[in-house]
Amino acid sequence: METAKLSIQPQIIDLYAVLEQNGLFKQKEEVKSLVGYIEGMEEKLGQMMGEIQDMHTQVSRLHDQTLHAKCSQLVVKAGDKIQQAKTMVSVTKGKLMDSAGNAVKTFKEKGRSALVQAVEAMRIPAALSRLKNGFSHTAEAMRQSAGRLDTMREELHEMGGHMKNAGRTLAGKEALEAQKLEADKGALARLRGLFTSCGKTFAQMERGAGRLAEKAGGEKSSVKTELRGLKPAQAGQRRQAAKKEQAR
Repeated sequence: METAKLSIQPQIIDLYAVLEQNGLFKQKEEVKSLVGYIEGMEEKLGQMMGEIQDMHTQVSRLHDQTLHAKCSQLVVKAGDKIQQAKTMVSVTKGKLMDSAGNAVKTFKEKGRSALVQAVEAMRIPAALSRLKNGFSHTAEAMRQSAGRLDTMREELHEMGGHMKNAGRTLAGKEALEAQKLEADKGALARLRGLFTSCGKTFAQMERGAGRLAEKAGGEKSSVKTELRGLKPAQAGQRRQAAKKEQAR
């Protein structure tokens, strides 16, 4: 079942409106960046899960039982890694929705300064850093799986060549020179290609999270500036109210 996009969730829409009404445009862009990033990750992870399911079907057609077992194990492990990434993104999405709802509620109860603090408490750079680290580990796992498949393919290729030459020797024929392994041929090559593609996608996701985390971290000073600006204004309002009270 497809989940609703984060950008159309009521909590997010309300937060955008409140931030814009209060002139907190940088904070709004920061939230929008994370929302857009999460939506993009959900789409990519969904595509990868579909490709893994297709690969399960192809691996099930392998006749060699030992090879079937090894490939199935790699596909299951890859599927588990992608599912872990999906869970990580889903948890981040849920926390962002909760934080957005709390920020709007806080604003209605306590005003603009509390809204600024609530947005800072969402810790968007930290959330992006966690995603970055998770995607980094998954990218490395995919690269390792591709490497194991390379080894398996080389071993099978060499074994096949030895068996052919053994047959030719028995038949009194000359042995053939070792043929080059074709990179894009067979189920193992397709599986290797899938792992390589997934590894590159996770590496791209890692870099994307890193860039957004760096940008959001740099903009944290804007939040502190907002808070510092609010304090003198609030103090001035309190002094004016006190003078009016004394004049009565």
